[in-house]
Amino acid sequence: MNKKYDYIIIGQGLAGSAFAWRLYFNGKSFIIIDSEAKFSASKAALGIYNPITGRKNVKTWNAEILFNELKNFYIKVEESIGKKILYEKDIYRPFKNNKDVNEWNTRLGNIKYKNYLKKIDEKGIVTKGSGYLDVKKYLKETKKYFECIGRYKVDNIKKYDLLNKNNNIVIKGFNFNKVVMCRGINEKKMNLFSEIPLTPVAGNSIKIQSNLFGDYILNKGISVFNNNKNELFAGSTYNNGYINDGINHLKKRIEKVLNEKFKILESYFGIRPASKDRRPLVGKHKVINNLYLINGLGSKGVSQSPYCAKELFDYIENNKKINKDINIDRFKS
Repeated sequence: MNKKYDYIIIGQGLAGSAFAWRLYFNGKSFIIIDSEAKFSASKAALGIYNPITGRKNVKTWNAEILFNELKNFYIKVEESIGKKILYEKDIYRPFKNNKDVNEWNTRLGNIKYKNYLKKIDEKGIVTKGSGYLDVKKYLKETKKYFECIGRYKVDNIKKYDLLNKNNNIVIKGFNFNKVVMCRGINEKKMNLFSEIPLTPVAGNSIKIQSNLFGDYILNKGISVFNNNKNELFAGSTYNNGYINDGINHLKKRIEKVLNEKFKILESYFGIRPASKDRRPLVGKHKVINNLYLINGLGSKGVSQSPYCAKELFDYIENNKKINKDINIDRFKS
């Protein structure tokens, strides 16, 4: 007899993991199915969360809500797995030029930046409210945890594996009330949500051996930080498409930042799923009533996935509306 689950989550990246934990914390039955794709965005992510982002250094969308949810969520996960995965670190940004100095001085007088600016001098500025998630440990421990309780399975689900019977999806012998797709850029292959504009953005990051340079994240064209093991993580690159060609760019940047020789210990490559308006994609399929999606997290999966998981859970279980800024209905004709 087939076991009946409330949910199936297809994909165990940052989006799928966040939704799985949300279900677990709320006592829902589910199973995660993951293909363990080699070049997923989550596997190449540095894991930095930062309230002030982009080339123009502006406060990120929905910052207060996102970052409050982020901390509460990952601390709860840490308590469940019994391991540390979230680390608070300030970000140091050296000034590029006088224009940069003037813009940051202007932000000092802006109330919306008040909680994020720590100190400024003639060389640069330190911002707070940031840090990093050990993404690889988080994903590994999440898989291990749910595998031990029979909530995880390795499989590569294809479009023809999904059979819709009276709004109850059956996949390879399992019955589910609800199916949540968290497949990142691979969603384009399945094409169930054809109206959603997903764009591939390639990214590289590396782990190098070098002397520790401070208990902060350095933001100087690239981001560099240490993990207290005489290792530095650096990245990430952003290139539209699927091509893996960012390592040389990273090496040149790091040489300028460190001004010393270094040894590359590991390199990482992944394809981020980005939406047209750079907002997450959360919602329900336009035809199949029990098919849902979390996608389009781009380079902000660490900070956006807990919030998106909560929004979708509350929509399904508590009949609340999904924030219109992330609801996939914004792209439906």
